[in-house]
Amino acid sequence: MKVKTNMANIIKRPSLNNFRDNKQATMKLEERLELLKEELQKEDFLKARGLGNEVPFWIFDYPPEKELLVRDTITKVIPALEKKSIQVLEIDLYDVCLEILEKKISAEKIGSFEGNKGSDELLKKLKLMLKPDILKNAIQQKMNENDGFQLIFLTGVGKAWPMVRSHSVLNNLQPLLGNIPLVTFYPGKYSGFDLSLFGKFRDANYYRAFRLINTDNVSQS
Repeated sequence: MKVKTNMANIIKRPSLNNFRDNKQATMKLEERLELLKEELQKEDFLKARGLGNEVPFWIFDYPPEKELLVRDTITKVIPALEKKSIQVLEIDLYDVCLEILEKKISAEKIGSFEGNKGSDELLKKLKLMLKPDILKNAIQQKMNENDGFQLIFLTGVGKAWPMVRSHSVLNNLQPLLGNIPLVTFYPGKYSGFDLSLFGKFRDANYYRAFRLINTDNVSQS
């Protein structure tokens, strides 16, 4: 069995079972996803026009209970964009974390450490191994290994919590991307000023990104 599989089993992903469905949110999200598909194809979006001197960072927030719907949409959107000669680089933050940890510590040692010192101490240790600069370098390497992309999708944000906080990742990525748009798929709420993961855990103040497909512009019916 691959170490990555063991590591993923040990570092448990947050459960979404505690979040109840909301019919109105579902309808609004489906509308937003359709508008998202259209927006991603626009030349002004891809060329980061009309943003002034702001970085082209976008956050597409959504109800966390709709994670599977969003994931399914992403898997369909990427090949659809590629057919239109729009190359997308998807970076799964959780997978990046696992790759970093695999190089630093074995799954067996993680399990032993947790057994001896507990989950809280393990989390502290993992956070030290996943400092923002380390994550930035790992993401930069993925960018260097892929040529010609015009758009980056940052996914796996919810899976990577609480090892990694999304605002710290975004802050460190700003110098790397230039005018390449970055879309972060965020299971929670983004007000335009702060982030709330799963709509329950306050991440931090963050105002350098634009909210993509604002619900104020979507039908409430």
